[in-house]
Amino acid sequence: MLNKQKLKEFHESVIEDYNRSLIVEDIALVRTTEKVDSSSIQIGRRMSIDEEVFDSLFQSFGREVAIGERDFLLKQIFENKEVIPIKLIGGPTKFIDHLDFDVAIVLLSTKFYVEFFTELMDYIEYGSRHPIIYHRYPVISVPEKVLKNRIIIIEKGAIWLEKELFTDEFTGKKEKINVITRPSPGLNVDVLVRSVNKIKSLDPELIRILEVED
Repeated sequence: MLNKQKLKEFHESVIEDYNRSLIVEDIALVRTTEKVDSSSIQIGRRMSIDEEVFDSLFQSFGREVAIGERDFLLKQIFENKEVIPIKLIGGPTKFIDHLDFDVAIVLLSTKFYVEFFTELMDYIEYGSRHPIIYHRYPVISVPEKVLKNRIIIIEKGAIWLEKELFTDEFTGKKEKINVITRPSPGLNVDVLVRSVNKIKSLDPELIRILEVED
């Protein structure tokens, strides 16, 4: 069985990977809690890993959970019948006609990445976590398979997300991701990596779904 130092390094790697990959906290306002209710959603994965592989494995599990949270958030937006999609004619750069929020974030399908950043290059600043357009609006690229032909504009404060805190058994710190490692039959390690989330509120008036017409 792996020694405690190896397990501690694994936990630290997953937690670091998760925190580095977090996107939902750029989109929504997040509140942490020690305990969530039964309506919360668990996002993560469970697997059994051979000890020999585990010892040298690149730990991208944290990023997978962070991406799962992003997709969970988008699913809530798409399924909300009060958020009515708007047809956007004239190409993705016409999104500016609907950018009527003081503080907002823009989610851009990678389908439009090249056109968007080429045509608007004079209005985009780099150097922070995300490119900033018009000096105030961060732009986050989301894979085309997720957003398809959409651009989404979200006012900061439109979505409130609650996340459960966990005390990591190796670092002793409070974390927003739960990493559990246990020995299993044979030379395997059972791994559970998860976060627990709940949408506390979603204001459809502060969200724009723009569907770019071909």
